[in-house]
Amino acid sequence: MKESGKRTQIIRTATDLFSRFGTKRVTVEEICRTAWVSKVTFYKYFTNKTDLIRNIRDELIETGFARFDEISAMDIPFPEKIALMTRWRIEFFARMKDEFIHELYTLDDVVEEAKRRYMKNIADAQEKGEIRSDLSPELIWLVTERLNGIVRDESWKTIFSDYGEFQEQMRTFFFFGLLARSDVKTKAGGET
Repeated sequence: MKESGKRTQIIRTATDLFSRFGTKRVTVEEICRTAWVSKVTFYKYFTNKTDLIRNIRDELIETGFARFDEISAMDIPFPEKIALMTRWRIEFFARMKDEFIHELYTLDDVVEEAKRRYMKNIADAQEKGEIRSDLSPELIWLVTERLNGIVRDESWKTIFSDYGEFQEQMRTFFFFGLLARSDVKTKAGGET
């Protein structure tokens, strides 16, 4: 295995172990043993486990943002974009242990970049007339962040056993509201 291949193997192995067991319970020794590399090789590429976690986190976040941007750029109606983003999010987080998800959610720089991209997506949808233009993107972000608190504190688990079902219902609630579609009217009195 080439040297860069060893680094890749360490990252893949650690990502798998962290996703299944969380970062606290996985040791450098376990990563090395499972990846079939020596500790010397590990420390050639990473200062310590925290440095490895940071590398993995950055790669996952960049992959997530790339997918978000890809979906945002699609020439499809906004509800379809939201459905694709929700489906991707469910699949992405389904592979990870809660502990690892919490570590991703607590990074201020990640939250700020997510906010920037999310608000741009909302503003673009407002310009196209796909969502209400009389709502502030900042308010939409604030509400989204508060709803994300339900994910972080895991209170959703008191109602749902399946994360995917929770996400689907949250998406429907947030973007389509409480009223039946035939009951929703615009201010002018027309159908929405």
